[in-house]
Amino acid sequence: MTNGSERSGTSARTTAEAVLLDVVVPRLAALEASQNAMNGALGLMLDTLQAQTNLLRKLNEYATEDATPSPVAKFLSELISAIEDLDASIGSMEEKFAKLTDIIAEVYGTDSAGIKPPNVNGSGT
Repeated sequence: MTNGSERSGTSARTTAEAVLLDVVVPRLAALEASQNAMNGALGLMLDTLQAQTNLLRKLNEYATEDATPSPVAKFLSELISAIEDLDASIGSMEEKFAKLTDIIAEVYGTDSAGIKPPNVNGSGT
């Protein structure tokens, strides 16, 4: 025999979960849009860094044409190395941002299509 307080507790819990999902899903969508924008910006940064690296390599080639050691060539080599390190770091950030939305959606039981019904007391999918 089920008493009324158990049913009202389940109903309140279901309502609270629905309200939580109503709050979480739009925020996840906004987060996903923000991350897509950040990934686009990071992609542009990577493209720019690659172009700069190519130009610096050309300058380095010209600076090392002479047989004498050049402080310019040494500095350009160090600068190219620093940019390559930055490029790798930005690439890593881009990958992490791309995974974040999926992880949050998995934790809160949502997907890009919207809400997955909560599994409350064996009901739902």
